[in-house]
Amino acid sequence: MSTTSLTKREPVPVTISGITLYCESFKASAVRDISESSTVIGGTVITNNSSRSTKLIFSGRICTENTPADFIFNFNALVHSASAFTVSYMGLDFNNCRMLSYSFSDKGETWSDAAVTLVTADTITRSAST
Repeated sequence: MSTTSLTKREPVPVTISGITLYCESFKASAVRDISESSTVIGGTVITNNSSRSTKLIFSGRICTENTPADFIFNFNALVHSASAFTVSYMGLDFNNCRMLSYSFSDKGETWSDAAVTLVTADTITRSAST
């Protein structure tokens, strides 16, 4: 009989616009767009291909003990701004990010649930300190 040891992963802090989100779930997705056309003899030829932006979704909790409005204020400003910023997470740097969306759920506790969706067209790089 074998036994399996389960470990619990601690939330990883990520700072976005001065707000620290304790990330419990992270998702990154990217796609390449390829255009094809038919040839006269019934074959296929690629006429264009390009990478699309990488979408990053950070979900977790933020501490709202002192200033719960800061999260909404800062992130709402980023949704309405074209300003780009860098986010570092788990040894990776995501440069020239832009805020696509956010959600915030305050339940009257010292922690609130939050999710942030960012996009970047840049290539992901490793942090210099890693």
